[in-house]
Amino acid sequence: MDLNEQKLNRILKKLENIAGKLESPKSLKDYKSEQEAKELLHRGTTWFWERRKAGELPYTKLGGQVYYKTSDLVKYLEDRSIND
Repeated sequence: MDLNEQKLNRILKKLENIAGKLESPKSLKDYKSEQEAKELLHRGTTWFWERRKAGELPYTKLGGQVYYKTSDLVKYLEDRSIND
């Protein structure tokens, strides 16, 4: 990947982040606690921590609890879907 491609990818990622913020949730029901997200995706705490640390999965932290927008979880899965 050349330098221009890397810059373009960073810009696209920032635009997606902005778009995600513009599509803000309408209610608290649009959020899943980390525990709920773990049950939905059948993943563990470490997996979620690694995704957060890598900046791959946006989250909100409130009082030591981590929450994810349902739409972000769906987008994460869609971005990694394989179309054969």
